[in-house]
Amino acid sequence: MDQTPSRAPHPAADFNRALACENDAEAFDNLLRAATDGCLRAQFLVGLAYQTGRGVGVDYERAAAWYRQAAGGGDSYAIANLAVMSLLGQGQSADDLDAYTWIQSAVGLGHHWLRPALDLLERRITGAIPAGDSQAVMASVSPETPLFRPCTRPGCDPSRCTAA
Repeated sequence: MDQTPSRAPHPAADFNRALACENDAEAFDNLLRAATDGCLRAQFLVGLAYQTGRGVGVDYERAAAWYRQAAGGGDSYAIANLAVMSLLGQGQSADDLDAYTWIQSAVGLGHHWLRPALDLLERRITGAIPAGDSQAVMASVSPETPLFRPCTRPGCDPSRCTAA
């Protein structure tokens, strides 16, 4: 008989340990435990880790699966990232209608930086611009757009400021 004590789930403790880790792989392991045990924010961050390759190899399919789980719990950042993945064809074929649905939800939840992508998709779906225009797609979600560029003003919280 195995005498190893079973580990009781402590998603908040695992999440906090992940935030304190300086090693990306160790942070990912803690986030994964927290996500598996039901921590909504950890589910989003595990998806982000898989999407960006931080602490784990890039895996768009796993990223999308974790984002879907977090989106099901109402995480608006997971919804926004699913929108971008669908638009760019990460982990699946690019799908304008699927992307439009996710982006419309994300914009409705306050992710206004996705508004240019929503406008682009409306024009593509109605045939006003060609479906294969990948440069327009990339520009619509590019970090170079003014709404995505961090603010450099002294004392400004870059996560809340859209001024460049």
